[in-house]
Amino acid sequence: MNDEPKSVQKLPSLFHNYISFVGAALAVASVCSIVLLVLIDLTGKTKTAYLGIFAYVLMPGILILALLIICVGILWERRRRRRFSAEEIARFPRIDFNNAHSRSVFFGFLGLSTIFVFMSAFGSYRAYEHTESVAFCGQTCHETMKPEFVAYGVSPHAHVRCVECHVGSGAQGYARSKVTGSYQLYAVTFNKVPKPITTPVHTMPPTSETCEQCHWPSRFYGNEMKAFSHYAYDEHNTLRSMRLLINVGGGDPATGPVAGILWHMNLGN
Repeated sequence: MNDEPKSVQKLPSLFHNYISFVGAALAVASVCSIVLLVLIDLTGKTKTAYLGIFAYVLMPGILILALLIICVGILWERRRRRRFSAEEIARFPRIDFNNAHSRSVFFGFLGLSTIFVFMSAFGSYRAYEHTESVAFCGQTCHETMKPEFVAYGVSPHAHVRCVECHVGSGAQGYARSKVTGSYQLYAVTFNKVPKPITTPVHTMPPTSETCEQCHWPSRFYGNEMKAFSHYAYDEHNTLRSMRLLINVGGGDPATGPVAGILWHMNLGN
């Protein structure tokens, strides 16, 4: 007669193998990372373009992999049990807390699993933080963009991260950038990148998601005076100044004439 409680009898006994245990630990770590990244996405004051790759794509992919590992462990355990009689295989791993070795192994595994969970969450955060950096875009990932990266470093937009203009906000912008990036990865791998890089880039996000976050097309600026100073390469580094009257204008007739540089940012034009 089986004296085990019904709640224990309903447990999937084939799950109790070390391969499935590893998959379960990986699944718990990925779930904790997903929760952490989603909380960062919901509570963060600034939206990071590459947050979605970890919170909504990479970590769920790892979770799926962990579930597959659990299934592989179950199938392996089932096959193993078919080789032996039921009496030769214990239903659960033998853990005797009265035995010092078993007790040390159990608490050691528990401690390492806890550390692994927290390190996975912290590593996920640090990874997405790096992938949105300028160094990653201009040097690590897009090495073929060296001329553009050098020009970017001395441009008026040098303080703006690459992802803020080249990747739109939200999951839609991320998905769109990754679809176009798939061919770019192929082109870089097989050295099919056009040199120089062709312009314009037709896959750029709409200006309403990027440029207009800093440049306010509705406001009328009128004319702005800008002074540019250049120093010659002679012994005295002779100063040469150039002043430009820039017709900035505006794009909303409610605030002023629709004219100037900002005219082209009005979708009606």
